[in-house]
Formats: sequence, structure tokens, C-alpha cells
Amino acid sequence: MKIRAALLYLMIIVATVIVAELLARAYAWSPSRDGYTADRLGQWRYYHSAGGSGDLMPNQDGHWVIWFHRPYHVQTNSVGLRNTAELSSDAFRILAIGDSQTFGAYNANEDTWPAWAENDLNRRFKQAGRVQVLNAGISGYTISDELAYLKDKGVALKPKLVLLAVIENDITDLRKDLAGTSQRPKAGELSGMETTLRAMGRSSALVSLAEQVKTSMQFAAAGVDIKRGEGDRPAPTEAPSDEAQLEGRYAELFRETVALLKDKSIPFAVFYIPSAEALDGGPAPTVEPVVRRLTTETGTPYLDLTPVLQRQPDPAERLYLLQKAPKTGQLTGNGHLSREGHAAVAGAVTEWLTGSGLIPAL
Repeated sequence: MKIRAALLYLMIIVATVIVAELLARAYAWSPSRDGYTADRLGQWRYYHSAGGSGDLMPNQDGHWVIWFHRPYHVQTNSVGLRNTAELSSDAFRILAIGDSQTFGAYNANEDTWPAWAENDLNRRFKQAGRVQVLNAGISGYTISDELAYLKDKGVALKPKLVLLAVIENDITDLRKDLAGTSQRPKAGELSGMETTLRAMGRSSALVSLAEQVKTSMQFAAAGVDIKRGEGDRPAPTEAPSDEAQLEGRYAELFRETVALLKDKSIPFAVFYIPSAEALDGGPAPTVEPVVRRLTTETGTPYLDLTPVLQRQPDPAERLYLLQKAPKTGQLTGNGHLSREGHAAVAGAVTEWLTGSGLIPAL
């Protein structure tokens, strides 16, 4: 009798879940193929692709809506890189690594600096497809993640040049690495249960609804009004009590990256993208001097884009997704590069690459 009752209750529960799923699906829902999930407030984790050449899920073609007021089109090729074209064996292959300023958050594929650079270089050499700039940037990645990517996938691409774009938070973001919570999952790290739950999140209306409710509660608890775009406000900076430790860890990983690429006979070059605040009279950068010292020490070609971008008219507002508040004059919005910003970065970088001989006359 107890077994029959338990089975009856189980059947009722299953039937209830099925009905609820059907009702949720009827309420303006469609399966998600997007490559990210909101795992906590203000933090987006991209789905890891264990295979391929890039860390994004391959063959994506759709609009990502992280903030409702800034949807943008994302495409990935069949190997998980943010490129529209497939890999070309005949092209001079440049591998671009970095975080969201390389990936091109809030910009379409063709408006990211790797895409602008590729087009510019091919125009210079007057041959379409002569140069291919592979966009392996991933939002939230640190040099720890980028080194892991190079070891796992990047080196196997046999690029003729690896380009690392450095930004102001690259050292402080290593707190994730020191805490053992790096952005990039290791190959095979996800358990079977985690893989199943992620699949359910993309295909179940109930799971999707639960995630939306959770995110809504997180925003409410934080007092963030996404209708006014407040979700774009930068998080408060942490006290720099661990600054020396972070710099030491960054230096260690940077030297390891240089050694890896030198061992594989792959040229390596680094450039620095300043923050909008630095171009608007804000605090002096802290990362740039560290990177300049490390590149000098290791003999790595280096370019600081600050002087180039400062010469642009209204650089903070034009080159970034920002505007000045009418009353206070403070920059508000989002600190990622705009379409114009990516184009300006690409123009300066291609001029540097060709002028310094990092890209030979092809």
C-alpha cells in the first residue's frame, strides 16, 4: 500500500511539473541558444566549449541581451571563435586574446577591434583574406585564463602572431585566480550533473523562469533599477591590501606566457587600452606601468594606446559607451569600447604592427 501511495504521489508530481512546463512554454518562451548564463549579480559566465579552437560555443548566430537596452549580434564560427569566417590555412594568422574589450561586448562581430584590424590589414596588402585576425577574447578572462587557453587550444592554431590586449582591471581581476575561481573552466571540469543542469537551463521554461526570478531578486536586493540602466554602474573597487600579491601573480603568469610562446616560436606582442576615466582626467593607471616593465624585461613588443586615444575629440564619450551627466558632468553608462572606440584601437594597432615589422610585407 505504501509503495502504491508513493507511486501515486510521484505520478502527481511528474504530471504537475509537465503541466507547469507546458504553461511556462506557452508564456512567450523559446529555447535559449545564447552562450551565457547569469550565475550571480553583475557576473556573466560564457558556456565553455571543450572542443574546437575557441572557448565560445560554435555556430552561434543571434542577439545577446545581457542588458535589455544594449542587445547585440554575436556570431561564432564552427570552431568557437568570434569570427564570421572559418579558419583559412593560407592567411597570415593573428590570434587576439583578451577579455570583453577584445571580445567586443555590446558590439557586433564586424565592429570589434580584431575585425576592424583584419579589414584594415587586408586593405593595406590589397588582398582579401591575406590576413586573418582570430578573436579568442572572452569577457571576464584574466591572464590566467588566457594562458590556459593558449596551452589548451591557442598554440595548436599555429598563429604567426599572438596579440594580447591589456586593460586597467587585468591585475585586480586576478583575485578570482587566487581564490581558485578562474573564469575559464578547465576541459572536462564540468560534472555530468552540471552539464545536465546547464542543458536544462537552455531548454526548460521552468528552469529559465526560476533563473529570471533569482536574478530579479538579486537586483532588487542590490537596489538596482535595470530600466534606468543602473546595472551598468561599475562595482565598488576593493581595498588594495593585496596589491603586491596580485602584481606578483600577474608577473608570474605573464612571464610564463612569454616563455610558452617563445618555446613554440610564436611572436608575441602586447598593447594597453586605457579606461575612459584615464582619458577624462581620472586617476593615473596602475596596470600600465606594470605591463610596461614586464614587456621591457622580457623583450616583448609593447604599445600604450593612451596617447593615441587622447588625441581623439571627446575620447571618453565617443570611444566608450558613456555620456556625461548634464548636471554633474560625471561619466555614466558602460565602460566598454564603442564601435568608434574599437575602430580607433584597430587603426592604431595595425599602424604599429606594420610599422614595427611585426607583420612582414606579405
